[in-house]
Amino acid sequence: MAFLTQKKFDFVSSALPKDTFVVVRFRGAEGFSRCYEFEIELVSTETEIDLDQVLSNPAAFTILREDGDIPFHGILAEFEQQHQVDEYVFYRAVLVPKLWWLSLTHHNQVFLDKNVTEIVREVLKDGGLTSLDFDLRLQGNYPQWEYICQYRESHLNFVSRWMEREGMYYYFEQGEDAEKAILTDSKMAHKEMEQGKTMYYSPPSGLDDLHREEVIKTFVCRQKMLPKSLKLRDYNEATPSLDVSGSADVKSNGRGEVYLYGEHFRTPEEGNGLAKIRAEELLCHEKRFYGESTIPYLRPGFLFDLKGHYRLDFNQTYLTIELMHEGSQAGFLLAGIQKGLSELEKQPYYRNSFVAIPGSVQFRPERKTEKSLFHGSLSAKIDAAGSGQYAELDEEGRYKVLLPFDLSNRKDGKASAWVRMVQPYAGSDHGMHFPLHKGTEVLLTFIDGNPDRPVISGAVPNPDTPSVVTSSTETPQCDIRTSGGNEINFQDTEGSERIVIHSPDQDSLVKLGAPLEDKAWYKRMGFDGLGTVSALADYKGTAIKAAFELVGLASGHDVGVENGVELRTANGLKVAARKKEEAIGGFTSPGYATTSVTGLASHSVTGYQDVSTKGWYSFSVVGTYDEEIMGWGKYLAAKKDTVVGLAQKVYGGITKAAGFVKKGYESVVKLIGSEQKVVAEEIEMTEMKTTLTEEETSVVAEEVEMSESKTSFAEEKTSIVAEDIELGESFTRMAEEETTVVAEEIEMTEMRTTLSSEENDLSGESNKMAGLINLM
Repeated sequence: MAFLTQKKFDFVSSALPKDTFVVVRFRGAEGFSRCYEFEIELVSTETEIDLDQVLSNPAAFTILREDGDIPFHGILAEFEQQHQVDEYVFYRAVLVPKLWWLSLTHHNQVFLDKNVTEIVREVLKDGGLTSLDFDLRLQGNYPQWEYICQYRESHLNFVSRWMEREGMYYYFEQGEDAEKAILTDSKMAHKEMEQGKTMYYSPPSGLDDLHREEVIKTFVCRQKMLPKSLKLRDYNEATPSLDVSGSADVKSNGRGEVYLYGEHFRTPEEGNGLAKIRAEELLCHEKRFYGESTIPYLRPGFLFDLKGHYRLDFNQTYLTIELMHEGSQAGFLLAGIQKGLSELEKQPYYRNSFVAIPGSVQFRPERKTEKSLFHGSLSAKIDAAGSGQYAELDEEGRYKVLLPFDLSNRKDGKASAWVRMVQPYAGSDHGMHFPLHKGTEVLLTFIDGNPDRPVISGAVPNPDTPSVVTSSTETPQCDIRTSGGNEINFQDTEGSERIVIHSPDQDSLVKLGAPLEDKAWYKRMGFDGLGTVSALADYKGTAIKAAFELVGLASGHDVGVENGVELRTANGLKVAARKKEEAIGGFTSPGYATTSVTGLASHSVTGYQDVSTKGWYSFSVVGTYDEEIMGWGKYLAAKKDTVVGLAQKVYGGITKAAGFVKKGYESVVKLIGSEQKVVAEEIEMTEMKTTLTEEETSVVAEEVEMSESKTSFAEEKTSIVAEDIELGESFTRMAEEETTVVAEEIEMTEMRTTLSSEENDLSGESNKMAGLINLM
């Protein structure tokens, strides 16, 4: 375009010839941790420019100067075709660096076991940048994070947010053909500008020309009051007893303290490091210098030395952190399009305003990127590495989840870190836990709304996994049912309160409380109740039902069922009836059994009793023994009865000499004189094994037994005769003893007679003595 007589600024799109556009005017802004942006007004004689092609190709804006051009490379975020004046068409372009591409990508994703440096590099590349487009100049050591979530935010915001948190920031270096983003965390990364380090302070005076040499025209210092110290505190669920805090001094003569909670750090070391960064963030705002200049090569991220200021301590090294550009060359356009220009614009000019801090101060970015907070709950599904029924847990009882927005296609426990589950009851050695299955839908909530800190708040039903209590349930119930079919059911309906515990293994059930009229409930569980559904439903107390076997602790007592009813202890002692229709039919001990009674015990058998001893049998009574048999007794081994005290046998079958025995009993009572007190009562039975037998006795069997019993009665008759003889002999002995007693009584009478005679003699002598005393 030949209509320009001189130009100070240039704009080129790689999609078009170099002389397609002429810069009319521009404004630009750049600074730490922001993408620079130049809004450029252009003019061209081309009327049919392909806007798509311009937006899709790199572009460059250049400030032209004799000592070296100042380029700004990048891409176009916007390109606008405006009005036409004569043959000239006006356009508007917005130039930004390639890093701006990251603002176009909005994502939801999870990063696992990575540090911030790795995450930033990965996101930059995902946003379209190559290793030639950025450089990481980092000095710090950054810890690895188990779980970091990017949720509903652009790549640029996500990277900026984490860099601001960690004290990282970025600026740009301009090369001959492209720009490069410099990511750093240290003032050691900053260097002097290539065009010159020294800047001169020269304020305007009088009718100072705006277009004179490149100088700093104004330089203002602004200082703020700072707090004295800063303190951080957080909670780390991995170390709940650890005081997770950090602190740092800000300004020794400052006032007040900044206290921040929930900055998401895990150890005191991380807390102190983060507190130092937050303190440096405050310090770099304490003293800032605001200036205006005509120096086009001032750039954020570069150092300069100020000279010529009237205040000598201001003449030092500074770091530029922000810059605003402005320029125009409208006055060099042909006269036909100069109408309406201001006096300033009638000649080309460039000027800027900037912000700087002392070069000795470490810059830290202000945390201005909005946090992506999560409000409410998020649906997720339980994940697991294996294909088993239950999802795996870690040593703290945590689960892994699949987030619905994650597009990484990571499965088998690789889609998330371990996530805690909220429990209604928990403690060091107690708590409550119901295991979740792989694929179960759960709701996630987030501590402080932070997407990086999820917890499982609960499991929720859906059409694929409906609730155990629904509208099809007969009555409102509280129900706990496991996937294996174990179930605890509570009914709180007034007047029908009950608890039912059911296990499908061996069809077992315990019901406490009111009857259950809903018999379909039992059938749903797969069994027909205790004998019948009606029997169990109508039972108004406690019902226990088991099909084959019901046992308790091995070291305690059991209630067992084996084709009938059985009470069984862990060491094998059993009392059982073999059929449900029978009463208790036996007592079995595989080793030994001891029965001890303090007080009164009664044993009554109506019918048949068989006591069988294989070995020896000892029965000892200390005190009084009373045995009453209404049928018959049989002893198949040697039998020894020892009685210390009184004993009585009463037979309801065959009896003989009962009256004589009674007389003998009374005689013994008279001889003993009084009943002997019971001093001890101890019954010990060792090595006794009783076998519970099942036999149904027919009338024929009973007749055979009665025949055998007659023989036994005959033997007993003989024994009674022998006992009669013994009793006769004992009476003879008693008669002899009585004779002895009579003789002794006669002897005592004679002794009394002798004593009486001696008394008479003594009485006479006494009288004689009395007479002698009187004579004297």
